[in-house]
Parts: sequence; structure tokens; C-alpha cells
Amino acid sequence: MGAEASFREEDFFGRGEELSALRRAAVEGGRGIGSSFMIYGPPNVGKTSLLLKLAHDLRSSGEEGGLPRPFPFYFSFSQILSHPLALSQHFLQEFLWQLLRFLGDPQPAVFDPEGMCDRLSAIGITGCREILAAHGKYTAAGDGLSALVNALSFPFATEGDIFYPVFLFDDFQYTGKLQGVADGAMLSILRPYIKSGHYPMLLSGSSPGRVTAALKREGLFGTFQMLEVGGLAPEASLRLWEYLCDRRRVRIPASLLPGATERLGGIPVYQRMLVEEIFFRNAGVGDAIALENLYALSVTEGKLNRYWREFFENTFPDRMQRGRAIRFLKRVLCDRFPLDTVEGALSLLGTSQDEGEAILSAFEFKGLMKADLEQLAFVGDPVLADFLYWAFERGVLGKGASQVAASIVQSRLSHAAPEPGQAGDHARRVALVKELMRKWDLREVPLLLLDFGKFREKYGGKGLLEVVIGMEREMVRVRLPKISSVSTGYRAHRGGPRFDFDLVAYGFLEQSFSEENLVIWAVDVVPERNLAARGVEHFENRCRLLALEKGLPADRLRKWMLLGETADPAAVDLASQYGIHLSHPTQVRLFLNLFGLEELEREPEAPRTAGSAAPRGEKPLEYELVLPMKADSEVVAARVAEEVAAFAAVDSDTVDRIKMAIIEACINAFEHSASESGKVRLRYLLSPEKIELFVQDDGKGFRAGKTQEESKRNRGWGLKLIRELVDDVEVVTGQEGTVVRMVKFLESGPGHAEPEKTEGGGPAAPGEGR
Repeated sequence: MGAEASFREEDFFGRGEELSALRRAAVEGGRGIGSSFMIYGPPNVGKTSLLLKLAHDLRSSGEEGGLPRPFPFYFSFSQILSHPLALSQHFLQEFLWQLLRFLGDPQPAVFDPEGMCDRLSAIGITGCREILAAHGKYTAAGDGLSALVNALSFPFATEGDIFYPVFLFDDFQYTGKLQGVADGAMLSILRPYIKSGHYPMLLSGSSPGRVTAALKREGLFGTFQMLEVGGLAPEASLRLWEYLCDRRRVRIPASLLPGATERLGGIPVYQRMLVEEIFFRNAGVGDAIALENLYALSVTEGKLNRYWREFFENTFPDRMQRGRAIRFLKRVLCDRFPLDTVEGALSLLGTSQDEGEAILSAFEFKGLMKADLEQLAFVGDPVLADFLYWAFERGVLGKGASQVAASIVQSRLSHAAPEPGQAGDHARRVALVKELMRKWDLREVPLLLLDFGKFREKYGGKGLLEVVIGMEREMVRVRLPKISSVSTGYRAHRGGPRFDFDLVAYGFLEQSFSEENLVIWAVDVVPERNLAARGVEHFENRCRLLALEKGLPADRLRKWMLLGETADPAAVDLASQYGIHLSHPTQVRLFLNLFGLEELEREPEAPRTAGSAAPRGEKPLEYELVLPMKADSEVVAARVAEEVAAFAAVDSDTVDRIKMAIIEACINAFEHSASESGKVRLRYLLSPEKIELFVQDDGKGFRAGKTQEESKRNRGWGLKLIRELVDDVEVVTGQEGTVVRMVKFLESGPGHAEPEKTEGGGPAAPGEGR
């Protein structure tokens, strides 16, 4: 009754194709053709609303050609007690209530089974009293399974000339949690009715793997059609935004709604929560920056945060287990570890096999993970990923909510991709500006060189010579800082290195290199020919996050955008409002002339291709790193590995595998070495053919277990996962410690020739035959 009572048809949007398929299956039941569907999808994506909308439509449909009407019986197994006697009682009660309401009777104040049976008998539906009497006998005897069979058989005996039942069974995976009843018993009871082909049967749940496994055991899998439910289509999502904003009198500019839909994955419940968040905070949403920040606040401390926090608290009541589950899922969804096997997941969880399997089982039951023949797939939910990032950063690293919110927004913003053919020109312009900034050295220049709007007003349409003479006479000047360093991009912490600016320069306003004189310049070289207002908004948002991350006051951050050709008037006005410097290519040429520079004629060095990290014959690039054996130090090792891999321009999947392998090796050393120094030494070697990674500890060493369980207690799980991730693994261990050598071949190296394997599936260890 709870879900049905709370459903409102006006809140339902989209799902036209799904509804059409399910409605067709339900209507065909009147002709004795009972189609069956298994509806699945992530938790709270809208499966229940889909069933309730179907039930509403079927109740509202009239008779067709004298055929009986479809009676939609909706029942959610998530709201039952775990004992079969309680389930059977609740099932009978729901069926009688819904059937009488379908037939036109008012909702009774109390459950009166005798009176309900009399009413059904009056319209020709017999057998009710006998069913209730038998159920009472089974209940008195404590025979839960017989009571369940008795209750489930009743709806199938009620069809006739007036109606036929259409079964809408929601959260069906909960039927596997009944006390004293074998998993799959519910389908065993329903099996003869499903096989008869006379009754439309629609099952829904977040855990399709469990239900389909039971269907296969009962020989029913081929009877069911699979229907996956995901986020709303963009058009339906936009209509839902308009409806929600109108109902709550919240204003969000229409131009921002497509981005908001993508941000939330098109999931209706998230859209409702965000609109409620805006309403209760009485917040204005004037631009993309405000919307991004409100979303981040909701994920870190508002409704979206509470939603997922309660989800994990209910799923994992034990705090330690909840922490392991969140940390694991964060690595999979946020860090994008290439994980698709049960063994790899158990290794990454870093706990006992029993507890690891319990965590994975909970993920599958709740619909966050699908398992098919030992292959794992995890839900792709953008809001969940941001929540996991918050939980990890806040709970493990102790960061403040504002810092996490800043990182969440920052991770979503990036430059627009350059148009075809622009990449080389963009790189040349960035290199030129970088060289220019290095020569500033406290010189004064005309302020107009940094103000496109006023420069265009004063010098628009004039010749270059006239402009040069005019600039020499400009009285309003600005003093540039002494630049101490200028680099390509600002490196965010989330997900490894990320270039959120073309250039970030650190400088000082005076000769003294002191904290009070520090100033930072954030620079974007616009790749598009025309700068739009949205581009200015994105740049301003990233600048705000940089200031927050660095703790900079507003007067210590300078913002500079270099145009491709021109800018929309709205973009120029917005830049002036935000205090962003704009420079046209003409202004840049004048800037270069002041410092004795000319535009670069030759293209910058082409980026390396895969396998071109170092020319053949050159000495391989080598890096060394020493880490303390502390929680999350392995993330530092992974970031360095990613930097090394960047020299070889390897694909993202290979980078992820390298990162995950070195993290596993570090965790193994942290947990099992018993090192007195408390340190791990790492070496990274990059040659044209391969990347070699060495992880060395000075602990007591270990011995490979002779049995599978013994290996797991040592380092078996971690090494097994590492062997799946890289091409070659060697382990040298003894009383002075352990060295794990991992090799990933590049395309130009011998990567296509598989390294020789032992019978156990991994590369031959030192001392074994090769």
C-alpha cells in the first residue's frame, strides 16, 4: 500500500517504450497469452514507478471487445517480514484489498477477511473461504512453506469473465531471504503458472543476477524477456525539470538543464532531490557556477548525501565493513580500476574471503554490481561516484566539506575539445605565452593589453602602426609580477593529474619572494574561434576552485583568457564582471613586441606516440621514490606511475592497469612485510619497449603457500591480481626483504609475445624453468 499510495501519475515522465512493451504483454493476457518480463536496473532508477504507472494505466483502461479486464496486482517483497507466515498473511491481505478496490468497492477501514470473501462470492468468485481456512490451519501448525503455497495459488484461481490477474512483483530478489525457505522456492511455487503461458508475470528487482540464476534452475529463463531500466531520455528529463521547478517555484535557466540532466544521469529521484535542495536553501541559480556549487553542496552535506549515506548505513550496519565497502567501490567507480573478476575484487577489498564475499553479495543484492559467470560489472551512477569520493576524502583523509565540494565540481569541468586542425596551433600559442610570462620581471605595460573590450572600443578598425603609437602613449599601466615558475596546468588531486588550465604561473609583486607578495596567474588559451559566455563561466568556476584550494584572497589570483579570434558581447561583459583579463591576438602581438619576442614559426615538438618514450639506444628514463608504510601512500605511487606512463602516451586502460598493479604491490608490502624501517622503495624504468616497476621492502620476506588458502593468507590474492594486470611478474624474497618486479610491454616492444607462463597461470618466478 505504501508505494501505491505515494505514487502520483503527474510525477511520472518518459519511459514510453518500456510502458508500451509492458502494456502490450498485459493486454495479451486477456487472450490467454501470458508474457513474462524481468525488469532490472540500479537502485531507485525508477523501476517501481514504472510498475505503478502500468498499474494505473491498466486500471483506467476499459473493456475491449467483451474481453475480461486486466487486474494489475502490485506487490513489493521489500516490505515483508522475513518469515514465510508473515509474508503469506500480508500477500493475501494485499490481494483482497486491491481486488475489491479494482471491482469498485471502497477501501475498508480494517482487514475483514470474512466480509471480503462474502463480497467476492456475491460476484461469482468462490473459494476464498476455503483458502483462508487452509491458511489458518497452516499458520496454527507453523507450516510456513505450505501457507506460502496456499496464499500464492489464490490469485490464479480468481480469473473469470470479469477480469484476469496481471502480476507486478517488485523487489523480487527479497524472496531469497525468507527464513527456513530455500532460495528460489518462490519461483518453484510459481513455476506451473508461468509455464502455462496464461498469466502475465512481470518481475522487477535491482539484483538480476540472483533472480536469473533462480530462473535458470527452474528452467524458466527462456520464458522471460529482459528489460533494463536506466536514466530518462533527455527530452523526458527536461520535461521533468520544468515540472519540478514549476511546482516548487524554483528558477533554473533553461540553458543549464541539459547539463544538469547529464550531471545526474537522468535519474528522476536525483532531479527531485536537487530541486528540493534549491528550494529549501532558498538559493538562486543564475548561472552554471551556482548550479555546480549547489550540486556539490547537496552531495557533501545535503539531500543527495543523506540519501546515499543512509543507503550504506542500512546495507552495512557494521562500521568497519561499511568503510571497506566504500573504499573498494570508490576505487572501482572513481579511480576506474579495470576490475571484472571476483578474485580481483576480493584482492582489492583486502579482507578475509568470507567478509569480501559478503560485501560483494550485498553489492549485488542492492543492484550496485552485476555478476555473470564470475564476470563483474558495476553500476555507472555519477552521483554515487561523487558521494563515494566525498566519503573517502572526508572519512579517510579528513578533508573539509568545502575542499571536497571544490574537488567534485572541478573534476567535472574541462576544456572544450579543440576543433579539427586546431591542436597544433593551440600548443604553439600556449608555448609562446609561457615564454612571454617568464620575461615579465616586474615590468609595467599598458592595461589595455589585458582588456579586450576597451581595446576594441579605442582601437577597433585602426591600422597596426597607429595602434603601436597609441599604446606607447597609454598612461594607465599595470605592473606585472616577477614569475618564479610557470607550468602547464594545475594538477588536481582527484583521479590523478588533470590539466584544468593551459598555464598556471606563480609570481611575486616585489623583488622579495615573500608570502604577502605571492600572486598566481591562471591562463586559458581559447581553442575556439569565438568565445561564448559559457566558456567564461567555466573558466571563472575553475578559478574559484583554484583560489579555494590554495587559500588565496581575491586580489592574489589573476585570471587571463587569450582569444582565438573574437568573443560574444555577453562573454566580454561577463569577463569584466568576474575581473577576467581578455586579450585578442592583436593585443598578444603587441605584448610580444614589448618583450622582444616573435610568434613561433615552427610547430612544437609532436607529442610522443605509444612506445616512443625514449629513442632506441638512449638510456631508459628512471625514477625512484621512497614511501612510508601509511594508509593511502599507495595512491602517491600510482600517481607517479601515471606520470611515467604519460611519457609513453599509452592508452587509459593500460595506465589504469599499471596503477592498480603498483597499488596492489604496495599494499602487499604494507600489510605483510613487517618492515622495521616502515618504508617501501619504488623504481620506475621507462624504455621504448616496456615500463618496469619495482616495489622493494626490507621486511622478513614470505613464502608462497602450497595451498590456495595458505596463499591467500600470505600474498596470493594480490599477486594473482597483479599477474592479471601486467605482462610479467617476478618476485624475489628472502630474509632481507622482497622485491616485486612488474613489466608492462608497450606496442613497440615485445608485448605481443606473451611471457612464458607456469602451470599456475603466472610468469615463471626466479629459479623456475624458462
